[in-house]
Amino acid sequence: MIARGHVQRTSHPTAPASFPPPPRRPSGGTFSAFRSRDFTALWLNTFSFFLTQGTQRFTFVWLILNLDDRSTAAGLVSFALGIPVFFFALPSGILADRVDRRLLLVVSQVFAIGVSAATAFLIWSDAITPLSTFILAAGIGLTMALGQPVRQAILPSIVPRERLMNAVVLTSLGQNVSTLIGPAIGGAVIALSGIGGAFAMQGIVYGVGLVALVFLHVPPVRQQLTRTNPLRDLREGFAFVVGHRGVLVLLLLLVATGIFMMGPSQALIPKIAREELGKGAFETSLLFTALGTGMLSTSLLLATLGDIPYKGGGFLGALIVGGIVFAGIGLSQTYILTLAFMFAWGLGGGFFINLNQTLVQTHTPADIMGRVMSIHTLAFFGVGPMGSLLAGWMADSIGAPEWVAISGFTISAIAVFTLFTQPSLRRMR
Repeated sequence: MIARGHVQRTSHPTAPASFPPPPRRPSGGTFSAFRSRDFTALWLNTFSFFLTQGTQRFTFVWLILNLDDRSTAAGLVSFALGIPVFFFALPSGILADRVDRRLLLVVSQVFAIGVSAATAFLIWSDAITPLSTFILAAGIGLTMALGQPVRQAILPSIVPRERLMNAVVLTSLGQNVSTLIGPAIGGAVIALSGIGGAFAMQGIVYGVGLVALVFLHVPPVRQQLTRTNPLRDLREGFAFVVGHRGVLVLLLLLVATGIFMMGPSQALIPKIAREELGKGAFETSLLFTALGTGMLSTSLLLATLGDIPYKGGGFLGALIVGGIVFAGIGLSQTYILTLAFMFAWGLGGGFFINLNQTLVQTHTPADIMGRVMSIHTLAFFGVGPMGSLLAGWMADSIGAPEWVAISGFTISAIAVFTLFTQPSLRRMR
């Protein structure tokens, strides 16, 4: 069915038979994509969104631990934050190929403001409960499900192909900065004005991102969908993914990281810091700041390089090392060593995230970009809740540090197996 690096025309009739590799060298330097006003507006919106998401993923877990200190509760709130992606990312991708993508972003941003304000109100009125926390977390997760596939689908349409990796890396860089400062801001605001103040601040930042969308112009989709059968549209997106071996393996590896890295990290690292290392909210948030610092460092490096050969091999290498380092977080007995492991994990994560998204977008036709990127969002963010549930249950059974260590070694083993069995992925550019 598949020739290496080629897609059979029957899987997607408008897709070319093959996709030539992008130029090795970019033009314009580290921040060349910012020459586009539309990219700058999208970047500001994405930055504000992920800054708030980074804060909320920490504050929701901290909130539930104050209401119910069981690992299962922490796993459930992380599950609630991510499960909407599992159900709504694919419909969002279909909408992104059918209707005004900018309008979809506006709707998701307004909804996020409302959920943040409602959470702050319930906390201040002392009416917050574990159940309402789970419902509100699911509401925030819905904004990720609706907005993220659209952002990813817009990106290749507003920057030229030769600057795509630069644009992806700069977008990721903004997300990394958000990861760096978001939890720290959340921890600081909790310490200064309580957890209700942290959620109120998040609503304000969402509002700033909404203003940035005023300056965003999104070109119409080249072959916008006009059919009335969304299931057929969705099958077309899946047919492309299944028909392109490299893209398929990239997405399957994202699923594995959702189960064994993203899920456990969201649910268990705050618990490890609180119960194993004896740290409070601010010290715990600094662990995620170290993670963001590492990701920022490698994103700046990739933005400066502009492009690298054999991105597939680099992606697999980063995943192998990242799994080992993640296991080290579980095995660490001191706060300083855990801080160092989080930074190192961020270094590998910067390569992993940027190279994965660049490879998928480079090898996907523009007219199905929304659907493919919704599958990408589902694979990365939608499976994470399952990993959080599994992590919470395993932590109550064998211990949080132990499950983090097992998860890290598992993902490394999967990456090593892929390295030796998928030569076409190793050579992807």
